[in-house]
Amino acid sequence: MYFNSKTKIMNINLEESKNITRPILFGLLCFLIIGTLFSCEGEINALDLKSGDGCEPSDPVVDKVINMSGSATIECLLPPDEDVLYLMAEITLNGELRKVKSSFYNPVLKIEGFPEAGDYEVIIKSVDRNENVSKGITTIVSPTTPSYISTGDNISMEATFSGVYVRWQENVSKDNLILQLLGYDEDNEVVVLDDHYTNFEEGSFLSTDPSYGYEERAFGLKVSNRWGYSSDTTWVNIKPKFDEQLDNTIMSPVLDWAKPNTDDIAEGPCEDVGPNFRNPQTQFSHLFDGEINTYYETGEGVPPFTFTFDLGVTANLSRFRYYQRRGPEFSFLHNTIKGWRVYGSETKEPCIDNPAWKLLGTYEMTRPSGEDYTTSEDIEASQAGLDYFIDIEATSTPVRYIRFAIDENWSNGTMAHFGELMLWGVKVE
Repeated sequence: MYFNSKTKIMNINLEESKNITRPILFGLLCFLIIGTLFSCEGEINALDLKSGDGCEPSDPVVDKVINMSGSATIECLLPPDEDVLYLMAEITLNGELRKVKSSFYNPVLKIEGFPEAGDYEVIIKSVDRNENVSKGITTIVSPTTPSYISTGDNISMEATFSGVYVRWQENVSKDNLILQLLGYDEDNEVVVLDDHYTNFEEGSFLSTDPSYGYEERAFGLKVSNRWGYSSDTTWVNIKPKFDEQLDNTIMSPVLDWAKPNTDDIAEGPCEDVGPNFRNPQTQFSHLFDGEINTYYETGEGVPPFTFTFDLGVTANLSRFRYYQRRGPEFSFLHNTIKGWRVYGSETKEPCIDNPAWKLLGTYEMTRPSGEDYTTSEDIEASQAGLDYFIDIEATSTPVRYIRFAIDENWSNGTMAHFGELMLWGVKVE
């Protein structure tokens, strides 16, 4: 009897212990699960949880305003609210509300596309993770003159052979601009004659077309940007000069003084490098074959080294276009010419210091972007061909033979590459 009674008492105690322990264990388990969720880095970030409070956040604080050409940058300090997701700037330009956002990681707001210089009100707001928006603060930005206006005010146009030579400057922010050459059609309506795209601070382009004619006519130029704003149009009366592209099929190399092979380096004022005799794939014929995917490679020489060719006709040269060897790895690189001189003569003379050779121009190639490295825009410009003018006082000099004197290439090497060469001028009867 004693044993059974004790057993019964023990069973009662065990049941009470279970009833007390279960809620304690359940609570501990819940605590561990919650702790794991908030402590495991990379699984759940507390900042990613929506607060669900429905309360608007505090406003940010403007730390600095940087005014630039046609744009303004506003650097802000975040409000103390931990659930702020981003900042938003609101501004009305030409009757249209525009919004610019920045994340809480980088609270900097850049506003672009101002139509003109002046003072503009900007409202800056904080937005939290529930899209609650703060009341907003107002600040003033004062962008300077946009590039489409400053560039449009710094345009020059002058007559050139078969067209117009345009120069621009003051694209200080290097905006993407369109320079449109304008004219009048037969119905006296304004039409676009040519488009030139650029993001360079300054530069030039040549617009030539025999359809422009050779009588004096009005040429206009306006500058537009990607926001749809355009400068005032500059109009100038210009009379294009007559010239024509010379027939490259009758041009031929002069090999009288060229080294017979590239084992011997050509040097001295009376020796030409001629074509690279060791490589039949890069012969002189590629200089004028009308195919820019081939190229001419000169023989080797000590700078300044020369090569000479016969125009096949006597002419007054006006300009020439140089195509670099195809491929981005050759644009303003490798054996592309960098510094050179062009001479002309009516007679075939071996020595460059002979008075018969007249200097037609001295040239130095630079990257259109002005950068120390080759940009994608530079590559596009090089593949489209680079135009160079004969010195104006030399355009009346009749020449039959042309000599290039290469002072430097882009690799400081001993030869030169030409993708293609085109020449313009006026034939002398």
